Amino acid sequence: MEILISELCKSLGVSRTTIERWIRQGKLPVSQKGRTYSFHARDLKNWAAKSHISLNLKPRPVQDPEAEVQVSLSTALETGGVYHDIDTGPDVPSVINACVERIKAVPDNCKTDLARQLVKREEALSTGVGGGIAIPHPRTPLKYLEQPMVATCFLKHPVDYHALDKQPVSTLFFILFPELKFHLHLLSSLSLCLRNRQFSEFLKTCPEQSELIERIDTLHLTQKM
Repeated sequence: MEILISELCKSLGVSRTTIERWIRQGKLPVSQKGRTYSFHARDLKNWAAKSHISLNLKPRPVQDPEAEVQVSLSTALETGGVYHDIDTGPDVPSVINACVERIKAVPDNCKTDLARQLVKREEALSTGVGGGIAIPHPRTPLKYLEQPMVATCFLKHPVDYHALDKQPVSTLFFILFPELKFHLHLLSSLSLCLRNRQFSEFLKTCPEQSELIERIDTLHLTQKM
């Protein structure tokens, strides 16, 4: 059975960028015809067994337009982008406004309303989860988005965010979604990563997007072993 890259991404829970990097590094059994890659189920199962990785390859179902499509955390991070050295004022609204202004995937004519929604959400209950990290998100889906995203923002200076542990925040993950089901899935995936102490320490280095995605994909695979 031939496997598509998109199917392999879903089975492993990693991004397309990671799969393509593994191909270049010779880490995956793959056939290439011109610029097209193909994978064979038997080869992938042998690779997964040798690597002690859980791999569940299911027969390709008939396409159902109503079927639920889930997006991995690393794919959402690719869409949302990573932004560094964000200079803000000393309060939460100024942080929200400065960060939203930097997020390229949000249409310019929607940024003011998004910032207003996020500030209102913070006034009700801070999304500062501790350890210098906050996870801002709106209460309702953003219908103008075509796909869910997680935008990562590293502040130039930590700011008092009224977090649970009263520590100032310097890293924010903005979870933005067109449907509520994406929010719950991405929040769960991100929370699982943040429970890993090494990952939390890694965030303090303000990594580039490629480094962040690679670390998350590696962590996800480790959890599947």
